[in-house]
Amino acid sequence: MSVIRHDFTIDVTAVMPVDQTVTGPVHVTATVVADPEVLSDRPTVVLAIPGGTYHRRYWDLQPPGREDYSKAAWLARRGVVFVACDYLGGGDGTRPDDGDFMTLEVAADAAHAVHRFVREHLEKGELTDALPPLPDASYVGIGQSLGGFITMMQQGKFGDYAGIGIFGTSPKIIANIPEHRRFEGISQEERRRLIMEDNAKSSGLSVLPAYHGAPRENFRGIFHTLDVPDDLWAYDEAECHTVISRVTGTDGMTPGLAAPFADRIDVPVFLAFGESDVSEDPRAEPTAYPRSPDATVVVVPKMAHMHNFADTRVRLWRRFADWLPVVAAV
Repeated sequence: MSVIRHDFTIDVTAVMPVDQTVTGPVHVTATVVADPEVLSDRPTVVLAIPGGTYHRRYWDLQPPGREDYSKAAWLARRGVVFVACDYLGGGDGTRPDDGDFMTLEVAADAAHAVHRFVREHLEKGELTDALPPLPDASYVGIGQSLGGFITMMQQGKFGDYAGIGIFGTSPKIIANIPEHRRFEGISQEERRRLIMEDNAKSSGLSVLPAYHGAPRENFRGIFHTLDVPDDLWAYDEAECHTVISRVTGTDGMTPGLAAPFADRIDVPVFLAFGESDVSEDPRAEPTAYPRSPDATVVVVPKMAHMHNFADTRVRLWRRFADWLPVVAAV
């Protein structure tokens, strides 16, 4: 079997807010990972968005001297076409000088445009010469952390997918984030200002710039288990760290912001958490998706927020792979 990788860019300028002046085109970047030798006539295509300050490489980890850290390749060897996508303003995509128009909903609009592009080009066999036309594929969207919010907002707004996977994301309450307070009973504008202050503190900054990162040392014990090997920690910082628009990041830290979109989701949902993660009660999470006909909850031991780095990652990947036929059945 031979896994192929192909990088491509998608122009999402058309879905930017009409009242926003953007100089030049706005692009999002993605990588398709697949094994043409094991594709069925009706494969599952998974579009995946990483967490805040994470490059799309999070889905295709290849740390030196280590094997089997790539969820994308693991699924590709089992017949899935995996598309790892940067979020708007992150990774190798465009960063407009004024990124404050990049709300979480605008990022979801961009993800919808990416989905349409991928679907159209895969159906015609035009995404890469390595893949044949796939007119009968089924599509599943997944997201990790911030990417989970983007995916659930995209699905609630557009209904793009036959099923979605939400990894380490809660539309209810966001727990265990350092330097962050709870803000019940205040206006959205004031809450956004205070969360932006907290995001600056957790990023080790006095003032949050238009685009910012998240130094991994500030999140030891949150992103990874405390015993994560030093080489993986260094690989994360060097190869997976990217920036995020401060408004996108602030929206991603706002409890309940994505809840109205989760309320509308009427397809199967796969909800995954590490035993140390951002949900106060993972087993209560299905109540945030009242219209879903099938909600699966998985809590994986010895796993922190960034699941694909954990020693138990394959356990989660297997559960997800076993869930994919549920989408077709429902």
